[in-house]
Amino acid sequence: MLLIKIPLKLRSSEAVIDRWAAEEKKPVRKGQPLFFLKSADEIVEIQCPQDAFLLKILEPEGAWVAGGQAAAVIGEQGEDASSLKLLCDKEIEKKSEPVETVSEQKEIPSQPKEVKMAPQTAPSNPAGKVVPVLMPQAGQTMEEGTLLAWKVKEGDRISVGQVIFEIETDKATMEVEAVEAGRLAKIVVREGQTVPVKTPVAYLAENDADVEAYLAGQSGGQLAAAEPKESPAAKTSTYEGVQTAPAQAESGRIKASPAARKAAAQRGIDLSAVSVGSGPGGRILSTDVAKAQPAAGGVQRKSMSKMRRAIANNLLYSKQNIPHFYTKLTIHAQPLFETYKQTKEKYPCSINDFVVLAAAKAIRQYPAFRSQLKDNEIVEFPDVNIGIAVGTDEGLTVPVLLKADQLPLRELAVRTRRLAENARQGKLEGVGQGIFTITNLGMFGVEEFSAIINPPESAILAVGAVREGVWVENGLLKPSRLMTMILSSDHRIIDGVLAAQFMQTLKNLLENPQTLAQV
Repeated sequence: MLLIKIPLKLRSSEAVIDRWAAEEKKPVRKGQPLFFLKSADEIVEIQCPQDAFLLKILEPEGAWVAGGQAAAVIGEQGEDASSLKLLCDKEIEKKSEPVETVSEQKEIPSQPKEVKMAPQTAPSNPAGKVVPVLMPQAGQTMEEGTLLAWKVKEGDRISVGQVIFEIETDKATMEVEAVEAGRLAKIVVREGQTVPVKTPVAYLAENDADVEAYLAGQSGGQLAAAEPKESPAAKTSTYEGVQTAPAQAESGRIKASPAARKAAAQRGIDLSAVSVGSGPGGRILSTDVAKAQPAAGGVQRKSMSKMRRAIANNLLYSKQNIPHFYTKLTIHAQPLFETYKQTKEKYPCSINDFVVLAAAKAIRQYPAFRSQLKDNEIVEFPDVNIGIAVGTDEGLTVPVLLKADQLPLRELAVRTRRLAENARQGKLEGVGQGIFTITNLGMFGVEEFSAIINPPESAILAVGAVREGVWVENGLLKPSRLMTMILSSDHRIIDGVLAAQFMQTLKNLLENPQTLAQV
């Protein structure tokens, strides 16, 4: 069992539990929001550190809490959590030292482990104290990350929430915010280097000598194990000024601005042929593309990017290990199309927003579609978190819309648009929290297609274009609009009858879209 405690480091000394996002005695996933803390100057989302069951909520919504106070207990299904609050309170009284880093947490025999909700660093940075800043783990499958750019330099003072560096994972680039305030004394991972998750990339300390002493006291074997992999660019980089570096990092991803990628696609330029970019860190700019010449024919070879390899491996695993079956249904889409046009006059939205909301409502009714197979057990999740497939220059990405069934159409449209825009900039939201994916090629005129399940999810919905066609009603042919959807399901969890029932529910919702627009 694990105790979920209020972070010791809050901007305010006290906060209130604003809202619980998970239910007692229900399964919770790693990274899933458990509850939200609200203080005078911030709102903090407390996430679950691992897959488990929420055994007991110790503090209800509206309760005032302080740092270190127990808020909940998670563990295996059926464990008894009735006596843990007393144990937790006694443990708080015994402890006055700062929170340890994740890598230094120790288990107390015969007592519950304490969950540290400030995961990367210690809560304070007094004289003599050295705090590692770690390569974060963005998603359960992330094993290593490439540090693309530092946003601060040695000697700078940083604050909580400040963006301090940018990383590249196998599927996206993202900015990393500081979880602790202090002085950045030493950077140990340079731009372009790749290191495993939870490896120190820098250290916070008031004095440089404290860091040197700290590093000298570390085990040589441990330091060797954490030695970062350097790209050729990293070996020649320096902090004395901006240097021009090769545009392709060791990770295989070509560093280029969105404008450069668009210009290259329009002109037929292979970005891998632009060996040097004039932007920061060797990033290729649109002006570099303008100077490049299209290839003069012949066979071209280029290595797969890290993202493309990840996509290939993930989908190959899915097709080889998940028994897919497919359920196809065509709906009378004239009411949907007309309601969409009327709604769009009031606020920005798309046909796909209606589909996402309808699917979310249907998934709420059929738990199998928010379930996953883990170690011969079917795990059902409480929230309808829907992945939205977004095509980018690098490949297909799937940001996740959290609790989609609880959103009104207007807010769902706003959030979906933000997810897509951020994904195209390489920033994914809700990574690892999806339970169902929707992929739509209707905007390209594709009438129907089948999609591969995004593991470990149990199903994916492929949506075609709303097209003009003939609808047969009571033996009469009527010109109308049609839309075809194909559901790919995991036969280990979902049977054919259940898939048919799900599709019928989805059909009824989409053929009566006024209820969706009014939600």
